[in-house]
Amino acid sequence: MSLESSRNGCGGRFLVYLDLVTALRAHVVNGRIVVDEPVDLPDGAEVRVYLYDAAADGMSKEERAALERALEQSIAEADAGLLIDADEVLDELRSR
Repeated sequence: MSLESSRNGCGGRFLVYLDLVTALRAHVVNGRIVVDEPVDLPDGAEVRVYLYDAAADGMSKEERAALERALEQSIAEADAGLLIDADEVLDELRSR
């Protein structure tokens, strides 16, 4: 089976992960992290924050914008169920 024909073949296993992980944009104000968009979480909900220094990755503004567009497109495809099972991708790569 090719990668193209395996789309939607993950049986929803990865959709659970996507439902649990959300990337949020935020900034720091007076030493506190402030999320830039509304978040639908109950008071007291535990969250983990992983810091990423975009200035240290060496990408230009154009490269960063292209990456963000590609990630947004990827998330939209995942939301639409257009996923490829990771095991099938690895099998395909191993067979080369």
